[in-house]
Amino acid sequence: MVYARKGQNLTCQFCGDIFYRQNSHIIRGITKSCGKSECKSKAMSGANNPFWGKNHTKETLDKIEATKRAQPPQRKGGPPKGYRHTPEAREKIKEALRIRWRDNRDKMLAQLPRGEDHHFRKTNYQSRYRVNFNSVQRREWLAKICFYCEATDDLVLDHIIPAMSGGKNVRNNSQTLCGKCNRWKMWFVDKPYHIATLDSDRGH
Repeated sequence: MVYARKGQNLTCQFCGDIFYRQNSHIIRGITKSCGKSECKSKAMSGANNPFWGKNHTKETLDKIEATKRAQPPQRKGGPPKGYRHTPEAREKIKEALRIRWRDNRDKMLAQLPRGEDHHFRKTNYQSRYRVNFNSVQRREWLAKICFYCEATDDLVLDHIIPAMSGGKNVRNNSQTLCGKCNRWKMWFVDKPYHIATLDSDRGH
């Protein structure tokens, strides 16, 4: 089947070559250059550029200057950017989180993104930083009860400071948690901590 060509053959105003241009482009006025890099550059340089000789209005310049002088916004409902808690405050926050978990465990488990009984899967960036304790470490460091809720079933060895945030496979960075507490800690402690660390490194 032969398709009818509804466009036209035109002459490039810069190199003199003959080129074909579709009718839709001709209607929009794209007829000056053949499309080669040097011809397109000439077609959009100097007075050919629709923005040539145009400047921002005084109102626009004032808005740009005001934006540059503006102070960085504070985090909604939290301390200003760049603020860091003291070690004593961090310990109080950790203890408050543990108490809240012990008192509201069932409600918090119900808030897990896929439910407490769903097979837990890490996101891509979490899997990228995954570092497992080896079998010897799990055998020697695993306690008999969960550190948070004192459960005795489905116990795992957990990083206190998550591996994705620089936590190491050392004894003082390990704790024993049950499967449910470990999943809750991943979603509501480790992940927010990691995101906050990334924001701090970027200067946000």
